[in-house]
Amino acid sequence: MTYEESMARIEQIVRQIESGEMNIDDLAKNLKEAQELIKSCKDKLTKVEEDIKQIMQ
Repeated sequence: MTYEESMARIEQIVRQIESGEMNIDDLAKNLKEAQELIKSCKDKLTKVEEDIKQIMQ
């Protein structure tokens, strides 16, 4: 999943939570998914930052 796709999915989950569309079982599942997506996005940003630092040296 690309960074943009991950961010879109996180935003979708947040909208569903805020609107109250999720039952408690889905809430737990989706929060776990969002947590994994956030970690993935963070890892990708860290990798890009490291690549940029190497290029700039």
